[in-house]
Amino acid sequence: MRYIEINRLLRKRSRWGHTKELWKDKNLRDDFRAFCFNKCWYTEVKLIGQDAHIDHFRPKGKIRPFEQYKYNVPLKDTGYYWLKNDPKNYRLCCVYANRKTGDGGKGCYFPLSDDSALLTEAGSEAEMPLLIDPCNQDDVVLVSFMGNQVVAASANPLDQTRVDVSKKIYNLIDPYIMAERAKTWNCVEQILASYQSGDITRTYCVRQLSELVSRDAQFSACAIACVNSLAPDDIKAELDLTI
Repeated sequence: MRYIEINRLLRKRSRWGHTKELWKDKNLRDDFRAFCFNKCWYTEVKLIGQDAHIDHFRPKGKIRPFEQYKYNVPLKDTGYYWLKNDPKNYRLCCVYANRKTGDGGKGCYFPLSDDSALLTEAGSEAEMPLLIDPCNQDDVVLVSFMGNQVVAASANPLDQTRVDVSKKIYNLIDPYIMAERAKTWNCVEQILASYQSGDITRTYCVRQLSELVSRDAQFSACAIACVNSLAPDDIKAELDLTI
C-alpha cells in the first residue's frame, strides 16, 4: 500500500459531473485509474484486464459487523449515506479487495476501535477506524512486509490490530496475491545478492531497484520493505523509499 494524496486528485472534481451515482462517472474512474498508475489502492495489484472498482471507504448503504469489532450500529441499515457522492470517500480498488472473495473482501465492513466515537451526518464526532486508509499517510506507514507476509511496522497493540484487520478485509493475504507479491520480494533479494557478490555493478543494481520501488510498479511497497530490510545503506541512499 502506498500513500495516495487524494486532495491532488480532487482538483479534477469539475470533470466528474453531479449525478446521483457519482462513483459511476467515466471521467472520475479514468482519473482515479491514472492518478495511481492503474493500481488498486489497497493491494497494489495492477488493474490490467479487469474493472476498476470505486470503493466507498465508509460504506454507502449498510454496515455489517466484522468479527468481534465495534462498528457504527445506528447506521447498520443505511451506511454513511451522506458520503455516497463525496469523492473524498472514494478509493480505487480491485475486485479482490472490494468484494467478498475467499476469506476477505471489504464489502460492507467498517470496523472501529473500541474507544471510537460514532460519526453522524452532522460530522461532530471523529471515528477511529481499524481499517488502514491509503489516503492517510500516518496509516500507510504502519503496513510493512517480510517475504510474502504482511506485518505491522509498529509495536503498538492498536496499530498491530489495525494491520491484522486490514490485511484480512483488503484480502492482502489472499494466496494468489501473496504469491505474486512474493515474486517482488524475491526479485529484490536476487538483485541485492548479485550486487553483493560482484555480479552486477552498483549503477545497474540501483537502476533495477529504482524500477521496483517506483510508484507505478506492482507491489512497490513490498519492494521498499525488502530494500529497507536487506540493502546496504549506500544503496538505500540512492533510492526514493518514501511510502
